[in-house]
This record gives sequence, C-alpha cells and structure tokens, in this order.
Amino acid sequence: MYTRPQDAFDEDGRNAKCVCIFCLKEAAGMIQQMTAMRIAADKEKEQRHETPLFPCSVYVTDWQRGSIEGCPWHWHKDLELMYLAAGSVQVECSGQQTVLKEGDGLFFNSKVLHRYQVVGDEPCHVCYLIFNPDFVTGGAGTIYHQKYIQPLVSDASYPCQFLYGTRQKDEGIIGRIRAAFEAARRGEAGYEYDVRYNVSKALLQLLLDYQPLALASKHLTPRMERLQEMLDFLHWHFSEDISLGQLAESAGVSSREAQRCFRDILHMSPMEYLHQYRMQVAEELLLGTADSVLDVGISCGFPNPSHFIKSFRKYRGCTPRVFRQRNA
Repeated sequence: MYTRPQDAFDEDGRNAKCVCIFCLKEAAGMIQQMTAMRIAADKEKEQRHETPLFPCSVYVTDWQRGSIEGCPWHWHKDLELMYLAAGSVQVECSGQQTVLKEGDGLFFNSKVLHRYQVVGDEPCHVCYLIFNPDFVTGGAGTIYHQKYIQPLVSDASYPCQFLYGTRQKDEGIIGRIRAAFEAARRGEAGYEYDVRYNVSKALLQLLLDYQPLALASKHLTPRMERLQEMLDFLHWHFSEDISLGQLAESAGVSSREAQRCFRDILHMSPMEYLHQYRMQVAEELLLGTADSVLDVGISCGFPNPSHFIKSFRKYRGCTPRVFRQRNA
C-alpha cells in the first residue's frame, strides 16, 4: 500500500507519528509492524518489506520531547540511510556518537547496534530508508554484490558513517539520500528506478570517499553476538514475564555474563533495558492505536494496570492517559 504525500503529513506539514511510505502491512497492523521493524529482531522470516520485488522501506517520522523521543538500541540485517530534515538528534553506534543537525545524514551498516535520541526542544523530522542489500545488487551472483556490497556488509570495522551537511564531500551523498526519499514520497511513474539509482549512488560514494574505520575486528566479537541474541529475545518476548535466567539462556551464557554484556556495551542492566523498551513501545501504542490504557499495559508486559500507570508516570512524568491527550 502506498501512502501518498498528502496522507503522510498532517495539516502543519509534519507527521505526528512514524509513517511508512511503503506500508509493510495493512493499516490495522501498522503499529505492530512498525515496532517490529524498529526493533529489528533479525529473523529472516520476520523481515517484511512492501514486496520481495522492491525490498526497500521508506519512513518519515517526528520525534520530540514529551512525545516519542527517539529510537532505542536496536539492530537489523538491512542497511540504513538517514537524512535529518529538522531538529537535532544524538546518534550512538558501536562506540561512536555524535549530534546530527538539520541537513545532516548517516549510513548504518548491516548488523550494527545503534540508537537515536532527541536533543533540545525542537521536533526532529527524520527521513530514512531501510533496505536489503539485494535492493542495489540484484542478488548474490552479481558483480555489484561481490565487488562492492558484500565486502561492505561483512566488514564489522565499518559500522557507520556520520554525514555532515557542512562537510563538502558529504553534500553529494546527503543529496542522493534526499533524492531517493523524495522520489519515493512523490511516487510518480518510474519512482522505483529513481530510488534504487540514488541509493546505489549514495553507497558508491561512501565507498569511494571513506576508508573503513579500524574500530573493531572484521567479525563481530562473541560478546556482541551474545548481546544481539539477547536483544532479539527481549524484542520478541517483551510482553512476557522475563527473568534474567531466561534471557541468559537465550544466548547460552550465565546470568553474570548476560549482565556484563549489557553493562559493557549498552551501559545499563538487562532489566533496565527491558523496562525502557517496554515504556517506549507503550508510547508508540498510546499514540498509534486506540487501545485502552489497560490493553496497552498488558501488551507491554504490565498485567497490573496500577503498576503500569505508576511505572509510566515515573518514566515520563505523567500518566498514560495524560500523555495520550497531550500528544493527540
């Protein structure tokens, strides 16, 4: 289903919630699919694009203080290109962090842990593309895959590239990202060619302009792999009553090692991450569905409504009902 530009934005030209230009499911299931795509638990059968023939999803979203304030730690097998149309956002990725401002952009490689967090009080208007490498290569048997994209996605020493609008050599790459997004947004005849062409040119320019950063080994460390397995488990079972032992078992490690993985890489405990993630999903459900506060709480692992309301108030500073009213 294609969402035309006039449907993707509200009256003041901004989007109140995350909108997938190429919706991954029917509208009734959008919030669940958007959540699944955002958390990106890396299971092949769960990776849904609009069609296998066009494996690229294009999103526009607004984040701001008091509403959805960003995107928590997550990872996915797909590649990601982003352009920041307004506001400021702090980005963290594999030990690197920066604050991107209006006109900046970025690239995230495959299987890279990353997160976004709003900076300041101005809304962040974010445009990004998430796509399967086959979108630009045409498949594993092509020269584009073997010579360019496969070396890129298999190189764990090049997790990301921050792109700055004030840096001359980044202007062309950012321009390609914008052009791909605009082609998808307009949806005119032949837009698929324009999106693929501009995404391909952006990736090629990245390869030509930047040498991979020697930040890590060529392969994921065992601890990073374990963390990704545990994040997958939490993302798919966050509505359940999860113990530290169950989480550790999902990655085949001890409870102590599970705690070390989270603290050393994400700088928080497993249960702190789970609680934060539940709260952020609750925010999305409150703003993106008509579900009752009780149902939202249950969906996020809080069968006791009083506990959910108390936890949400502590996290957000207001009750779920007030949060929904303020951001309606």
